[in-house]
Amino acid sequence: MRVRLAFLLFAFVAPLLGACATPPTANFPELTFRHKTPIRLAVGSVEVVNEFRMPFAAPNVEHKMPVAPGPAAERWAQDVLQATGGADKLVMVITDASVTETPLKVKKGLKGAFTTDQTERYEGRVAVRLEIRTPDNKRRAVAEAFATRSATIAEDATLADREALWYGLAEKLLNDFDTTVRPQVTAHLGEFLR
Repeated sequence: MRVRLAFLLFAFVAPLLGACATPPTANFPELTFRHKTPIRLAVGSVEVVNEFRMPFAAPNVEHKMPVAPGPAAERWAQDVLQATGGADKLVMVITDASVTETPLKVKKGLKGAFTTDQTERYEGRVAVRLEIRTPDNKRRAVAEAFATRSATIAEDATLADREALWYGLAEKLLNDFDTTVRPQVTAHLGEFLR
C-alpha cells in the first residue's frame, strides 16, 4: 500500500516540478575578431583596462547578456591589437560598455489584441580610449572612438529570442566599433602603425 501511495504521489508531483524548470538557454558561438585585419603598432605591449562597471540594475542589462560589450571589447583588443616591438606600450581603456533597456508603448484594447508590438528597446554603447604611453607612463598619443547600436524586441519574444537578440546586438556593436576605431588610429596613432 505504501509503495502504491508513494508511486501515486510521485506521478502527481513530478509533472508539476517539471513545469517549474527553466528552459535551457541557447549555446552561442564564441565571439571572436580573429578574422579582422590586425592593427600592428610599434609598442612593446598591449594592456586593456576596463573602467566600465556593470551596475547590475535597471535600466542596464549587460549582466543578463550571453556576451556583454565589455568582455567583447576586451576580446577585440586581444584579437586585433598587435605589439610589434618598441619601448612604449599601448593602453586601451574601455570607458563605456553599456546596454540599457527602455520600455516602449504598446497598443491597448482591441487594436492591441490583434497586433504584436515591440515592447523594449535595447541601446548599446562602447567607448574606448587608446593611449600610447612611454616607459615612465606618460602619454605620447591618444585616439578615442565609440559606437552605438540599438534593437527592439517583440512582446511575444521568448527568453531564447531575447538572448539571441542580445548576442547579435553585442556582435554588431563591436563590428561597428571596429569600423569606427580604425580611422581614429590612423589619424592619431599613425606614426606608430606598422
